[in-house]
Amino acid sequence: MSKPEYVYETFIRATPEKIWEALTSAAFTSQYFHETHIRSDWQPGSPVVFTNGEDNAVIEGEVLVADKPTRLSYSWRSLYDEELAVERPSRVTFDIESMPGMCRLRITHDNFETGSKTYERVRQGWSAIICSLKSLLETDQPLPIAGNVAPEEQQGAT
Repeated sequence: MSKPEYVYETFIRATPEKIWEALTSAAFTSQYFHETHIRSDWQPGSPVVFTNGEDNAVIEGEVLVADKPTRLSYSWRSLYDEELAVERPSRVTFDIESMPGMCRLRITHDNFETGSKTYERVRQGWSAIICSLKSLLETDQPLPIAGNVAPEEQQGAT
């Protein structure tokens, strides 16, 4: 049986540099990624940590590749759920390809254990997060689907 792999591709009207900034800056991730703040110095071997509003680590990893602004890869270990935290780290890779007037962003999340519960979670979550990232970069507004808008605000969203 082959190991699971999640791949998502989208096109964003933004520069590679702006997409890179959105992927690596806490000021951006807090807007589109479940209100988490990403932290790293983006040097291979350095830690990557996503923290929540209480400054608790919810995802941790290590920078594997940081080829600004075209490729970013880091290991991924979910800490917010005990069942997920015991699994070995997986890997997420962002490939940014410049095209006329836009970029192609491809996310590949792989290196999961067979039967991984983390795979099931990221398979369900990445599309909402990346759609919210795309909306933020193109309209200055994240989507409410990635946990970034209070429930009372979601009722008015269309």
